[in-house]
Amino acid sequence: MLIGLSGGIDSAIVACIAAAALGAENVIGITMPTKFNSQETISDAGRLANNLGLEFLTIPIEPVLKEFDKALIAVAGWRSEGIAYENLQARIRGSILMSLSNNKGAIVLTTGNKSETAVGYSTLYGDTAGGFAVIKDVPKTMIYKLAAHITKSPIERLSRIQL
Repeated sequence: MLIGLSGGIDSAIVACIAAAALGAENVIGITMPTKFNSQETISDAGRLANNLGLEFLTIPIEPVLKEFDKALIAVAGWRSEGIAYENLQARIRGSILMSLSNNKGAIVLTTGNKSETAVGYSTLYGDTAGGFAVIKDVPKTMIYKLAAHITKSPIERLSRIQL
């Protein structure tokens, strides 16, 4: 399994589910930073992968983004900022994930939740690239509840079970 790890809560939940369901040794987390990613989100992705025992790859996409931008700047109206530019980054990430999927014979797990999909926040051919959408039916409010549940100790979770 391949997962794009952004350092955010959605990719963290998907990574936790994948590691629990398939074993950490079968999951690869990949961060693909540009100059727009904070050092905190990059280190959060790495810390998550380390905590879960995932293989972790860093593939900077800044050079690729610059080449795409250079090619597109010749098109009237293209701007190196705004929603189209932001979506270009997501689409580059999706292409890298899908290329690695083909190369490794592994499926990409998408990380978009139901709330994002419902309002068009997931980038088509970017965030939506992948073979299985683990949290596609999970609204963002439930994502936070899942995160709270996952981060509690096993003893705390067991103490809430009604026998």
